Amino acid sequence: MLITGASSGIGYQVGKVLASHGHLVYMTCHSVFEVFRLREKLERDGISAICFKLDLLTDDIFLAKHLDIDCLFNHAGIGTSGSVLTMDDLALREVYEVNVFRSFLFLKMVYSHMVERKIPGKIFVTSSLLTMFPLPFLGVYSSSKSAISQLVKTLQKEERVFRHGISFCLVEPGAYSTGFNQAMIDQQEAFIESSFYKQFLSIHAYQRKLFLLLESKNVEKLSYRIVSEMERKKTKKILRVPWIQGFLLKIYQLFFL
Repeated sequence: MLITGASSGIGYQVGKVLASHGHLVYMTCHSVFEVFRLREKLERDGISAICFKLDLLTDDIFLAKHLDIDCLFNHAGIGTSGSVLTMDDLALREVYEVNVFRSFLFLKMVYSHMVERKIPGKIFVTSSLLTMFPLPFLGVYSSSKSAISQLVKTLQKEERVFRHGISFCLVEPGAYSTGFNQAMIDQQEAFIESSFYKQFLSIHAYQRKLFLLLESKNVEKLSYRIVSEMERKKTKKILRVPWIQGFLLKIYQLFFL
């Protein structure tokens, strides 16, 4: 099993659980520095896994052609925030390049390798609950996740035609306390025009409160849920957890937007 974006958070926890269940796990990170830190964390936790650098924006993605894996967790992704009308074009392009274009190029290579080796594999792809509930100044991130969700849903239908025995599961988690959401929200200020600063401060404060209210601290429980699907003979098409966050987001949109 191979996990992209495994240096921390959900990716790390899923890899940790898989390895503790006796699976051979490849855990990949964006940089060599992160690989060393990951190895140290795994050693402290008494977990054995193979760790290496896999930067989606480089030729690292061609490693997919040399690894016989039966399950891919395509989890790596980045986020940025701010209005698409005022933010830097390069920041927008980088989000789509990492989250969509290069991520699915890597997925395509893994899929092709599974087909060539006749491996009845499973491919899990991480999107986000934000695809259903767009929030101001998070449009670039949530729209890239929307693209991911639509692509995976399409691949599920296309696999019915190809019949290669490979299943796709779309993982749409809500907000979890990994530090990712706060870091992304706090980037917004860099792209705000001064004439809209007061309105921005109000929205920014609401969003921080929203994520503080919504975020689940139980990343471990989510990781066990994902691993449970990976180990099932027939996986769900969509794994959307926790349901309560979707309900709270609806309330937020009704009263604050």
